[in-house]
Amino acid sequence: MQVNKLLANIVHINLNARGGSERLAVATMKALICYRQPISFDLTIGKKPVLVELEKSYGPDLVSVLKRVRKIKKLDLMADICSKTDYDLTINTHGDLLPYFPAQNLHRCYSKDNYITYCHFPLAQYFIQTKDRSYSALLREVSSFPNLNSNENFLHQLLVSYKNMIKNSTVLTNSKYSRDVLQKIFSIDAKVVYPPVDVEVFRNKVLFPLRSRSLSRKSKDLIIVISRFNPTKKIENAIKVAGLLKGQGIGSGMKIVGNLTKEGFAYFSYLKEMVKNYGLKDYITFEVNVEFKKLVSLMQKSKVYFHTLPGEPFGISTVEAMSAGLIPVVPDFGGHTEFVPEKYHFHTFRDAVYRVSAGLGAPFSDRVSLSNAAMRFSVRNYITEFQRIVDETVSSRVSKITSEKIAMRI
Repeated sequence: MQVNKLLANIVHINLNARGGSERLAVATMKALICYRQPISFDLTIGKKPVLVELEKSYGPDLVSVLKRVRKIKKLDLMADICSKTDYDLTINTHGDLLPYFPAQNLHRCYSKDNYITYCHFPLAQYFIQTKDRSYSALLREVSSFPNLNSNENFLHQLLVSYKNMIKNSTVLTNSKYSRDVLQKIFSIDAKVVYPPVDVEVFRNKVLFPLRSRSLSRKSKDLIIVISRFNPTKKIENAIKVAGLLKGQGIGSGMKIVGNLTKEGFAYFSYLKEMVKNYGLKDYITFEVNVEFKKLVSLMQKSKVYFHTLPGEPFGISTVEAMSAGLIPVVPDFGGHTEFVPEKYHFHTFRDAVYRVSAGLGAPFSDRVSLSNAAMRFSVRNYITEFQRIVDETVSSRVSKITSEKIAMRI
């Protein structure tokens, strides 16, 4: 291996999902592009990136990043994980769901010295063990996988592959909460590297313009929920809280904003029916697949951000809201409790009503303070920290190769 010219492979399921994992994958590419040593990198992915849609979410900067990719390769787990790697460094930016590692490491080609796994939360093990149909469908959609539910032997191999990856690679995760779960399940010491959030963008487009205007004139007593429309996100919790808020005359309404794919249509229909049954059609409105400019406009009109999911590993949208000057109200269980002040944690729905009411009346100074605290989650800080991990990994690899060469001479 030539130390002065490295070749890396970034592995991801699907950038078109446009969620937090995808933002992290893009920031990881940026980290390699501006690394102190020349690094060429390939992108191994389940679906070809749709640049027009990605540009709407990430801006033109993403296109320039993807142009630096040496080669975009189709993900084929059945073949990829059984062949010897030619890469100096493999980076799995979807380690929560993607078991990209051989069940039997015959070539001994992957190790902590050349493989980095970013695991937001170890979901794959649970999905494999419970034979989750949605997970099975996802893998079959992006790679040449059999139906997990009808192939017990392959199911076992997939689980072994995932465990091997977590135990035999350098694992990064998004919070102390997630690190503790990984420690409990796999007995590993993962490194906390906070995911990248475009905090400067939200500060510049939402918070700072409000500084020069009257907050009361620009913002209403509006609560905003930002989440992908998927049953795992528990958006129904927001509807239940909205029912209590309306009943007590708190707030002027709630906006539920999120991306919707064909897989989420049934859940979205369920949520709309729930709003109707709760008599909240005049209080809750849905905003689906909005462009960034529209999201900014909605944030400018809001005062409180409400998070729906207890046990959220981190909460990128929570940090985005904080950086924009919104008061975050979050469940008292999960990674977001590590950076959201305790006075905005809730345990019950009635408790949530009290926290939301307090957030609506919070002074502007509190909003600025929260925004300042969110700066530690910037893209720049992620790039710096990830490059430090690459330094450690590359140095360890070089040191190992040097020792092996010396031993061979002896």
